[in-house]
Amino acid sequence: MTAAVGPEIAKFLAGSFPNLDIGDDDDLFDGGIANSLFTIQLIMFVEKRFAVQIPNEDLELDNFRTVTAMTKLVERLTQARSDV
Repeated sequence: MTAAVGPEIAKFLAGSFPNLDIGDDDDLFDGGIANSLFTIQLIMFVEKRFAVQIPNEDLELDNFRTVTAMTKLVERLTQARSDV
């Protein structure tokens, strides 16, 4: 499943911003792409699509800044779930 995390997040972003070409390491916040409302939508998408619950301590902008950062977050949360 982890191989599909990045492409799924990229697909969500492409659907939300069809006129932008967002790379895996493009900063969504510094680039002015994402605002606080979109960040909530992004969190909800990640939790639902990948069946993870993002703990409060992981609700930091750095975890949602890039596709790469979100992929690492999902992989870490998925790994933690399977280790239990």
